[in-house]
Amino acid sequence: EILVDAQRRHKVFKDPFIIKAFRLAEEAHRGHFRRSGELYLTHCVETAILLASAGAEATVVAAGLLHDTLDDSSIDEAQIRAIFGDDVADLVVGVSKISQLSQLARDNNIASKTLEADRLRTMFLAMVDVRVVLIKLADRLHNMRTLEALAAEKQNRIASETLEILVPIANRLGIWSWKAEMEDLCFKYLNPTEYQELAAKLIECCRGGVVLSAIEQLDKALRKSKIKIEDLCGRSKTLFSIYTKMKKKGRSIDEIYDVRGLRLIVKDEADCYKALEFVHKLWDHIPGKLKDYIKQPKANGYQSLHTVVSGKDGLPLEVQIRTKEMHSHAEFGMAAHWRYKEGNDTKHSAFLLQRVEWARWILTWHSEIMDNKLRVSPSHMDLKSSCPFPFHKDDCRHAHPFSGPPESEDDPLFVIMLKDETMIVQELPPGCTAADLVTERGADHFLLDPGVLSEMTPRVNHQEVENFHQKLRMGDVVEIVDKEERSKVLVTMARVPAKASNEISVYREQIRRMYAADRSCKVDARKIFELAKENTQVAGLT
Repeated sequence: EILVDAQRRHKVFKDPFIIKAFRLAEEAHRGHFRRSGELYLTHCVETAILLASAGAEATVVAAGLLHDTLDDSSIDEAQIRAIFGDDVADLVVGVSKISQLSQLARDNNIASKTLEADRLRTMFLAMVDVRVVLIKLADRLHNMRTLEALAAEKQNRIASETLEILVPIANRLGIWSWKAEMEDLCFKYLNPTEYQELAAKLIECCRGGVVLSAIEQLDKALRKSKIKIEDLCGRSKTLFSIYTKMKKKGRSIDEIYDVRGLRLIVKDEADCYKALEFVHKLWDHIPGKLKDYIKQPKANGYQSLHTVVSGKDGLPLEVQIRTKEMHSHAEFGMAAHWRYKEGNDTKHSAFLLQRVEWARWILTWHSEIMDNKLRVSPSHMDLKSSCPFPFHKDDCRHAHPFSGPPESEDDPLFVIMLKDETMIVQELPPGCTAADLVTERGADHFLLDPGVLSEMTPRVNHQEVENFHQKLRMGDVVEIVDKEERSKVLVTMARVPAKASNEISVYREQIRRMYAADRSCKVDARKIFELAKENTQVAGLT
């Protein structure tokens, strides 16, 4: 029934490759239920439907179906790789790794630490195939839609992490519809009173039919003028966006003039001003609300005409008019909308800007442009690559997209530092080693006393390393463990009740799958077991 429903909603679920992925997901999660009482499989399918609806290819949809199999079932990486190939397996492994880091971030309240939250967002974009991030966003969006089944404290933790870590990533990638929905859902759980009050005030003016009617009026008027319309769309500002603007500007709802807006994209600059005349003939212009950013661009190069008029219902309606080139610069250039949304005072490194530009191009090439705008006719614009899908031209700079953007020896390094059960997201210079974490070269502050290196055991991605001079890679998890304390931990584990011990074993198995090849892990597991056995015998324990 679940499969038939998915096939009704999107044709990709009739693909034999996707059906095979569905069957394995069903096997992996058989007997598993969500807190709501639904079969766990429904979450996997809803995640995959979000991806399919966004225009993602079959490989990504299959990985969406299987995204939780490594963490929540006995299915392992080798099985997925054998059945579906390296591409799907690599995506599923990537989602598993991000999910584990996401859990660590929630446990350590990284969302409340501005600098570390930004480092984590950058690391997510830099350490994995951008399609992994897309799957994780779809996974979280569906979890946010069903958050009411969880306890209030957990709702708040997940909503906080979503708002501070994942929403900005969706914003940077240009996935506007997912970003907007996640923001409003976070707002609903984090500020329920304000959410309800604002929703009640805006229920009338934010109706989609009002915006669509305005689009139809302008479309009809412009077609008579023979001005070529590249794109004409509209939207009602989201509740969270309105709430944020009210707080930032210290205004009431009646002083927010862009609650509803239209965006018109035309052929050239001359047509921008011609179209503006028609807008002012069609609706009454509100004095003092015309801004000409074409003749006087913003400091970041942003160009557009902004005007506010009184709509048919007498309420304010903002209209933006620009050319295709101006719009492209606003989406992908220095004036990119995601940077504006994060605040004009926010400083972004060249490394981050490069990663975001690359990731957005890949997503727009492989998926639909995921906005939530209303239109009466299809857009004539195409911001995607000029390459014939699904192939790249020989000279295309995205010919090998999934290997990531060109890497430079000067790129910074982002790692997770675990010390005393505390997680720190650390930015390091290129070529750093574990030893650099205790020097001025490595961190913002000394994490360890350099004199105790000989007494510490470094672990990278939960595996011991021979020395501190092993070079670190993007996204590595570095643990610094006191040798004596490590022995105590192993002895303590021998004393814990069976149920708790089993929970620890499950957690360690999840961590093992994130990083280790089967063979090396078996060797490591034997070493740990023998050491634990030796310590329990020394302690006189059975």
